[in-house]
Amino acid sequence: MLRRTSYIITLLVVLAACSGPKSARDVPAGTAAVATPPAVQLDLSPNERARIDYLYQEAMKQKMLGRHVEAFDLLRHCHEICPDVPEVLYELALYRLYLRQDSLGLSDLRRAAANDPRNTFYKEALSTYYMNRQEADRALPYLEALAALLPRRSDIQAQLVTIYRAADRPEDAIRALNRIEVLEGKMASVSYQKFTLYQQMGQEKKAFAELESLCKEYPHEMSYRLAIGNQLLEAERVDEALKVYEQVRKIEPESPALQLSMLEYYRHTGDSTRFYVLRDSMLYAPKTETNVRVALMRDLIAEEVRADSLGRQRVVATFDSLDRQYPKDLDLLQLRAAYLATYDQQNDSDFVAVMDRINELEPSNTQALFYLIQYYGEHKDFSRLEDLCRRGVLTHPEELVCHFYLGLALYQQDKKPEAMKAFQDGLVQKTDESRPAMVADMYSILGDLYHEMGRDAEAYVAYDSCLTYQSDNASCLNNYAYYLSLENRDLDRAEEMSYRSIRLEPQNKTFLDTYAWILFMKKRYSEAQHYIDRVCPPDSLDSVLLADDFVSGVVLEHAGDIAAQNGLTEQALRFWRLAQQAGGEGLTAVLPKKIRLKRYVQP
Repeated sequence: MLRRTSYIITLLVVLAACSGPKSARDVPAGTAAVATPPAVQLDLSPNERARIDYLYQEAMKQKMLGRHVEAFDLLRHCHEICPDVPEVLYELALYRLYLRQDSLGLSDLRRAAANDPRNTFYKEALSTYYMNRQEADRALPYLEALAALLPRRSDIQAQLVTIYRAADRPEDAIRALNRIEVLEGKMASVSYQKFTLYQQMGQEKKAFAELESLCKEYPHEMSYRLAIGNQLLEAERVDEALKVYEQVRKIEPESPALQLSMLEYYRHTGDSTRFYVLRDSMLYAPKTETNVRVALMRDLIAEEVRADSLGRQRVVATFDSLDRQYPKDLDLLQLRAAYLATYDQQNDSDFVAVMDRINELEPSNTQALFYLIQYYGEHKDFSRLEDLCRRGVLTHPEELVCHFYLGLALYQQDKKPEAMKAFQDGLVQKTDESRPAMVADMYSILGDLYHEMGRDAEAYVAYDSCLTYQSDNASCLNNYAYYLSLENRDLDRAEEMSYRSIRLEPQNKTFLDTYAWILFMKKRYSEAQHYIDRVCPPDSLDSVLLADDFVSGVVLEHAGDIAAQNGLTEQALRFWRLAQQAGGEGLTAVLPKKIRLKRYVQP
């Protein structure tokens, strides 16, 4: 069922050009001969008639001023005086339909139409109501009455055609189509419908006569003549179809439509030699329209992929030949991309090359852009990703994904000031429709950048914004917690955030180290030892620890500090020496002193 408001809007549009009481006097001139009952005679005294006229006019005035409550009250007062006034019922119906009082509104509308049978507005409102609710059988009587009252309205006849065809009433549909032709002249769309209907009725002679009539009306339009040939071919009247094609050839020998018809003729008659010669000729001919060339190529693909193991090679060879001749044909490139995606999914490089060219030729093609962004991001080709996203930001500044991946590509290339600007520019573009997870990631990375530049206050604001958009952003929770612990502040909050991060990613060694370090800062050494042992197992080989990408020098120093405070001196010395060997940023200046004194020294 359609939404209730849709048909109300339609009713208002239908009646927008009309004002004043919708009585029988509004029926257009020239319809007096229609045999319809007169309007119901209302049993009203002159005083009641005058009161109703006054109240109705006042209601219409209030309605035009937008005072709908007042208008509705006045109309209801009219209805109390006399419940059968058509124009009052009609206006009340519109209000009740708007208020979703469907049954009352429909009842009022039907009574208005019954009380004034020659009023076309009421019938049109009812037919529109039913059609929008897909209740064509209920709309039909009103449309038929409208067609009788308004014989010059071809749009009503068109609606009748649709209903008659759906109801399998071909004869009635043909009568309505004939009426449209009387009103608007001979038209191909009408003739083709009549042709189909006659065929449906088994009246082939009348069907082809309809197309012949169209050709006589437009003798210079060869597409209509070809339509006859195509229908003859479909009806297995092959020789007659060929005669028609030859007639067209004498007049328009270079007609692309004729070539397509002949192509189908050769396929139909099994003349494969002429079929392939003509198809190849059309494929490469400069005069062939792009949509035709693409359709021919689709046909070739469907044929070759079913043929044999070499079929796909022939398809690729044809694409290559066409590409050399038409390198900027965007439709062919898109078809090639679709072919590769369907039949050659293992060949990423070819597909990416095609998508790159599509993106170059049509920067507005977001499908190609987003695919390439995803591809270069997954393959960590940050230089290509940066170039692609810079162009994407120019052509699609509203697309947050372009800003996000531009910032990410710059960040991965250690272009941190540029990355910060890319994220800042992107966040300006965020809307209520933006993906919360992407907005959160942008704030998270921006927080990391602020911290690296020593702007901790701005970093924490960015982290808070991240968690507003995505409360379970594990990376943000971990980094936020770790940086708070380094400042030895808000350790309770830091512990809570860090614990949430390891609940989200229990095997993440970086997150486990953060949690262990926060517990260390809170002097809960035995608990810290439990978690740091999962990162740096005491019995692990030194070479294994140094080769672990997730175990940095800082982590090894943490492991030594925690072991030392738990009285595990030898274990602490081992991890401190490994930390010194691993090196890297973040190691404390007192690390050599710890090793020399064989105990923990606070930085």
